[in-house]
Amino acid sequence: MQETNRTQSPYIKALSCSAIALLVGLAALFFGFRLPSFTTNAEAASQLVALVAVPGLIVGLLAKKSTRPWPLWLIVSTFIVLLIVVTIAHEMTAEFRA
Repeated sequence: MQETNRTQSPYIKALSCSAIALLVGLAALFFGFRLPSFTTNAEAASQLVALVAVPGLIVGLLAKKSTRPWPLWLIVSTFIVLLIVVTIAHEMTAEFRA
């Protein structure tokens, strides 16, 4: 029996946000915009995949484990906040990875 008080397809919704963010990021790379820590386009593309996948997986997990269903606006807004946090952390630690 399926529980109806849980979020339906939380990972699909959250990873769809990741896919959209990846497309926007790749379009930005195509037009010449990139984060300061990215040195080449190949490096930028590979790190961009990780940057958008991590918040998607975290939001999917949070929505799945929640006892109340998450509406789509909550999934999207939580994804955006986590994407900003992960990107800031990525840029702050860039000098340690160099």
